[in-house]
Amino acid sequence: MHVSLGEWLTTALTFTNGWTVPTGHTWNLATTLTRVASAPSRLGLTSAPTSRPSLDWVQPSHRPPVTRARVFAERLSDVRPICVVGSRDDGENCLLDLPADVHLDVSATRLMLAGCEASLPAGLREALTEDGRNTRSLEQRFFEAHAAESQGPYAVPALVRRLNKRLNQLLPGWQRLLRRTNAYLEVPQLTFQRVITSEQEARRHGIRVPFTHPELHVPVGEPVVHDAMLGAYLRIPADGVTHTLFVSLSVPQTLELTGQTPQAHAAARFGDLFGDIPAHFQTSNLRMRTVAPCDNLVQALAEHLHLGHQRYREFAYGATRESLTPASHSQARQRLCPSPLRTGTSTPSPVAPDFPAVAPSTSTPKPAPTSTASAAEGALAPPRRRPSRHDNPSLRELEWAIAELERLDTLYTVQGRPRYG
Repeated sequence: MHVSLGEWLTTALTFTNGWTVPTGHTWNLATTLTRVASAPSRLGLTSAPTSRPSLDWVQPSHRPPVTRARVFAERLSDVRPICVVGSRDDGENCLLDLPADVHLDVSATRLMLAGCEASLPAGLREALTEDGRNTRSLEQRFFEAHAAESQGPYAVPALVRRLNKRLNQLLPGWQRLLRRTNAYLEVPQLTFQRVITSEQEARRHGIRVPFTHPELHVPVGEPVVHDAMLGAYLRIPADGVTHTLFVSLSVPQTLELTGQTPQAHAAARFGDLFGDIPAHFQTSNLRMRTVAPCDNLVQALAEHLHLGHQRYREFAYGATRESLTPASHSQARQRLCPSPLRTGTSTPSPVAPDFPAVAPSTSTPKPAPTSTASAAEGALAPPRRRPSRHDNPSLRELEWAIAELERLDTLYTVQGRPRYG
């Protein structure tokens, strides 16, 4: 059965973008391109019955470009949060902007990305080092993963195959149609300004500025303009109207039809175009840069995406505000919450035996008479034998133990602390 270009575009827009095309009104791109292009047989459209490919094709095993934060989070997913306490003296803090004297749960990923590995509990730090999951090892994994992407799925030949497959899946002969309509590329650009966002951070930079407003940002250095690293727009001028196709390494379909202008679309899709923008950057002045038309548009697009992925390494690394300060606090050991004494029913951390498993108490709980081992010894102690009749506790001891458990349960519930990072 012969499928016209107009019918295909109407169906494609309906399935890929959820558009409802009014009856009796075909999208203007279909009519325009049908008139501009040659006869269907010359474009590779056959009149023989064929099975239409899926409109929801997804790149197999698609994952967005790797980031250092993702590598750390995946490799440290089994490590429980660490309870830390902020100090009033910032010289004793490694992390920025911790409220003083407040117990906060901070993920190991957050601490290590900030360069605060020295603040991890000693047992946990040693275990991660032995397991090849310390900061240095995980950063090396990130660099290797980014290089493998650049030489593998994001190499120019691989990207050309990927784009060709998607374009051919959308419509056979699509590339020839793009050439006949003088299609070209538009690349979004943003201005990036590094900023300081807190008084503690400013002091570490040697800047004395009162932060009287939470939205106050102090610029550091000169602004820099970056092209979008992970995406671009295909623009198709036809019969006085320019239509748009969105291309991005971050989306599973790689290429999408859009009815918006590139400026409006890019304003809503920063993440798919620029990836993970580090927190110390402030962005402004979104604009579009036009790439001159060329004979091989797919090749030019693949080269742009390949070079963009290489430039993306800085953003993918995602240096933290703590690591960018001239006065490094990486050797400052963040004060840890006081560890409550574990009872025999406490569940130890799978990584570090001295890792706090419950909310810390401001008062020292009275030890149970049946438990005298330390937290680490309790985690490694062998199963106890079943007590004999002579070992059974007295009624008074049972009543005391139950009252103590109820008191601790109430105390820990009331003193539940906020999470951070």
